[in-house]
Amino acid sequence: MWRLITYTEQYTPITPYKSTYAIGIVEDENGNRLVVRIDSKYFGRLRTGMVGSVYEEWSIFGSFKKFVPEGVEEPAKVALVTGSARGIGAAIALELAKAGYTVVVSDLTYDESAEKTLQEIKAAGGSAIFVAIDVSSRESVERAVKEVAEKLGRIDVLVNSAEITRDAYLQRMSAEDWDAVIKVNLTGASNCAKAVAPYMIRQGGGVIVNISSIVGMVGNVGQTNYAASKAGLIGLTYSLAKELAPYGIRVVAIAPGFVRTRMTLAVPKSILRDYLRRIPIARLIEPTEVAKLVKHVVENEAINGVVIPIDLGLTISSPKA
Repeated sequence: MWRLITYTEQYTPITPYKSTYAIGIVEDENGNRLVVRIDSKYFGRLRTGMVGSVYEEWSIFGSFKKFVPEGVEEPAKVALVTGSARGIGAAIALELAKAGYTVVVSDLTYDESAEKTLQEIKAAGGSAIFVAIDVSSRESVERAVKEVAEKLGRIDVLVNSAEITRDAYLQRMSAEDWDAVIKVNLTGASNCAKAVAPYMIRQGGGVIVNISSIVGMVGNVGQTNYAASKAGLIGLTYSLAKELAPYGIRVVAIAPGFVRTRMTLAVPKSILRDYLRRIPIARLIEPTEVAKLVKHVVENEAINGVVIPIDLGLTISSPKA
């Protein structure tokens, strides 16, 4: 049995290692001391005097001594889901709440839909709060993220699902409609990721899931602004995954096809019929199916820096055509 004498948490990766960790000195009952590494997942919970075990662990840079403290309780995980008053976001919030996360339901305003989502989470035995966020405003995002951190102590998962559409052919699209879609769908996700990253770094890791769209991969007539915003989310995902991996933060994008939401059902029936004719499985995706994929991504620590289509086969039926 070893006792932790002193430690320091390294928030910047040290060459040649590609991860953050804590460095400590431990002592056994005979007074023998060792310099050890401690996983970043224990950031914020380490205390001098803690007891634990020391293991020899191998890495590509050689072996090292690793200290694993005993009796450290897992913190209650917190998930912030933007645009979660309704639709896909609400389904994701409910699914993560069922998985044991304390969920932050967020949207522009607290309305009947937000209240309904909170009640569904409560009825399922989950825990949730509501925080108003305008993702297109950096000030609103920073204020909201700070509020979440103060109330719940941490942010383990960010799901960027807030989005809008302003469909039109490019020749007829107003500058305001172009700007609005880019500002919410793409800049909004960037604002939120930038705001939560410092909190995730200090706690030793986290997961960011960007809800992109199959339209961002294959395009769609009358949706140049939406397609550009969702394609931008894919690029954001690839770059952020590389930037944040050393801090134990994974970044993944999910690209749904047409999901059965209020937004999709407002699409002209002729367009929906054409879409259904093009895919191998001719139906709409259910919000719960997207939510289950998000949960899987959040819980599987090997998934990072990828875009996962959930489209009933659209991308194999006639890619980009």
